[in-house]
Amino acid sequence: MKEEFIQFAPLFAGLTPSDQKLLSDRFVQNNAATGTVLFQAGDNADGLYLVGNGFVRLFTAGGSTLATLGPGSVLGEDSLYRALPYDVSAHAVSALEYWKLTDADLRAIIVQYPAVGLKLSQNFGSLIAQMQNYLVQQLGKSAELNGLPRHTLQAIADQLEPRKVGTGQLLYRAGDTAGGLFLVESGRIEIRPDSADGERQEAGAGQLLGALALLTNKAQTATATAREETLLWALSVEDFQSIASRQPGLRRSLGRNVSARLSRTDQAQAAFRLAQMPIFAQLPQAALQGLAQRMVLQHVPAGERVYRIGELGDAFYLVESGEIELTAENAVGIVEETGRIGANGFFGELSLFAGQIRGEDATATRNTNLWVLPKAQLDEVAVQNPAVGKALSQGVATRLASASRPQEELSLRQFVLLADLNPADLKQIAPLLRPMRYRAGEIIYRTSTPADTLYLVEKGTVRVQLLNGGAYLVGPGETLGERALITEQPHNTTVSADTEVDLWTLGKQDLDLLMNRYPAIAISLTRIISQRMAEVPAVAAGGPGQPARAAEMAPARRRHQAAALPEADPPPRRRRQSLSDWYGSLSPGARLRFMLLLLLLLILLCLTLPFTAATILNSIGAASRAVAATLDNALDSVYASGSVQIAEAAADEAERLRLADAQVPPTPTYTPFPTATPPPTPTSPPTPTQTPEPSPTPAPVIVQTFAQTSIQAEPAVAQVPPPEEPTPTPEAVVAAAAPRQLDSRLQGLGVTIEDAQVQPGQPYWRLVEVRWEDEQQAGGKHHIYVDVMDENGKRVQNQPVTVFWGDGSHTAALEDKPAPDFGFNYQMYAAGYAYNVKVEGLPSDVLRGAGLGDLTKRFHGIHVAYYLTYQRAIR
Repeated sequence: MKEEFIQFAPLFAGLTPSDQKLLSDRFVQNNAATGTVLFQAGDNADGLYLVGNGFVRLFTAGGSTLATLGPGSVLGEDSLYRALPYDVSAHAVSALEYWKLTDADLRAIIVQYPAVGLKLSQNFGSLIAQMQNYLVQQLGKSAELNGLPRHTLQAIADQLEPRKVGTGQLLYRAGDTAGGLFLVESGRIEIRPDSADGERQEAGAGQLLGALALLTNKAQTATATAREETLLWALSVEDFQSIASRQPGLRRSLGRNVSARLSRTDQAQAAFRLAQMPIFAQLPQAALQGLAQRMVLQHVPAGERVYRIGELGDAFYLVESGEIELTAENAVGIVEETGRIGANGFFGELSLFAGQIRGEDATATRNTNLWVLPKAQLDEVAVQNPAVGKALSQGVATRLASASRPQEELSLRQFVLLADLNPADLKQIAPLLRPMRYRAGEIIYRTSTPADTLYLVEKGTVRVQLLNGGAYLVGPGETLGERALITEQPHNTTVSADTEVDLWTLGKQDLDLLMNRYPAIAISLTRIISQRMAEVPAVAAGGPGQPARAAEMAPARRRHQAAALPEADPPPRRRRQSLSDWYGSLSPGARLRFMLLLLLLLILLCLTLPFTAATILNSIGAASRAVAATLDNALDSVYASGSVQIAEAAADEAERLRLADAQVPPTPTYTPFPTATPPPTPTSPPTPTQTPEPSPTPAPVIVQTFAQTSIQAEPAVAQVPPPEEPTPTPEAVVAAAAPRQLDSRLQGLGVTIEDAQVQPGQPYWRLVEVRWEDEQQAGGKHHIYVDVMDENGKRVQNQPVTVFWGDGSHTAALEDKPAPDFGFNYQMYAAGYAYNVKVEGLPSDVLRGAGLGDLTKRFHGIHVAYYLTYQRAIR
């Protein structure tokens, strides 16, 4: 009877007799009395039921009757096939005989006989959940996905849909945009490359198609046609992008294992670019075309290495899109950036042509498409055409000779500071310099920070912001920070990158050494400081934001003003009138009155001179001491304010500026630490009020509500070392848990916050502020910035913070960076909802779904930035 029910049940229609026998053998017979509950709404669906004799009544979760089913009926299949809890209850309303097929038995059958699962899915109308184990196994067997963790394969399997392609039908055509990722289940697909020299290939069961177009965001380079009726498992473009953003390992695995010959259009472009390279300059066009035909397209995800130091040079690379960073260790073992290769650039040629090992690491800083020429293909062309081999040998010899010549003089001669040195001296200086790169908007150093480095601008433009609001730009060949180094005072300006900037840095100790060894550097540095001191007042004189007049700028300097405002011609200068001219212009009466006045003054001086002289002699000592004190205070004010032009002001004016500087209101951004307190006026310390707990010396105090941050400045008093901070009370910790300040755009981005699971009275890390910057606001940054505060709003130094994703994580301690910089940052490379953030040590709120991409293009590699602030609190 069981076999007959299976044969005629619509759910099992189309199964072969052998497949029906497989299912029948796994159905287990059971009996139930009247009133027995087979399953309840909300229970986990663990099997499906086939009614033999008797009746079963179905109820909704609310108790309403849905139907009464008799012999031959199947129960629970919808919930089982969807891997969901039962949505109805089933009660026996008579003596009942039934058979049950468990979820585990059905999965075992499908893994061994996938055709059964496919037929059941077809009858059900969608892919049944029991096919997932089989699909995970099939995905793991493919060469492109082999080695991925199970949870990544499971995420792919959950989104796969079956698709049939009839004989002769196209799956995709060369030039089409990416249509998805395809896994062949059965049948054959012919792959015909777009290029004339490409070989036709055939894809069968277990092979993956369409991956390269998905990765590179380029058109298909081949046409795929079904040679027979073919069954495929398809993953849509949207589902692929979503999974790849959460599981970065998917893109890495495909990038390492998928490549293809260039399309005809790309081959023509590659031949043109090869002709522009000195090594290939002597090759005929036919040879260049032959090399381009042998190049392959390869995708390298952000953060993935192309090759490492010490590997054999087995390929040469042209960058079609994206960016490659080259890094190597210097003489003291510090890894330094040696270059960045963007679109239309090339790298790796010398190691390949000269047979050398790689001398640097090559890493993709963003998703990058490369055109790769393998060594075997280059050797093949050279063997077939001896003239090609000879031309390549000559080009390599020339390039190696050029690379071996000292380049320090060419790169360092541009700097004004080093312009007077000979080549031998420059060669000695070069190892002391360290390269640095800043993106537009990044801070190089801030006002009041210690000066320990000299900066030499090699490329780009740097903005120098004065305390009075004025600003000017510094270009290639100029230096920064020299005045603070020589005077051993903190920086009195804030310097940031106006464009992308390449700098060379020189430490203070190295600078002192060079100034002693090479007097020309000391002379040049003195000249630079003098010129800059002459230029800065010109900028300051125009007021905030006003540039100096071009005629007042030193012609040897390549300095450009931050704003070019028109300036009116100065008024004509009047000739100063001499005393004789003035006396001659008086009338005779006026001259007489003037002479009488002089006579009267002379008589008064004769009478009062002795008394005046004695008074002056008695007070001269006190006056000298007062003048000295006034001068010292004025100089202190100059150093405190950092403005050169204040040096000529009166002592009382300098003191007024110093005190006003201490009360400058903060910027409206979150700043975890107060700015440095200016040196206080020497006064007697006030008598402290008797309190149960010691209180710190009055100073700028941060008032933190997270709805508004402000700084209150109290009158300057003598500094007393503050006492150790007492352990915060639970009330203070609870009060610190203020309402969250969340960027209104987070919801549109799909970014969420998962609250820490803690009990009342338990401490935890609470996410109190999240700020997001789009591409324009981020200014090239693509980081997650994190700060962690205690209950009093002070940074918790060395506190570990973790950024984690599907199959990996990164943990680092909070650094003691000057405000307003955040103590932790992590560079993002993946788009979409790739990254999650938490703080270690206590239960922590978790930010979920951070990644590259903006509100309209969530899964694109658009540079954005996240700023997170955590605070210790008690639930």
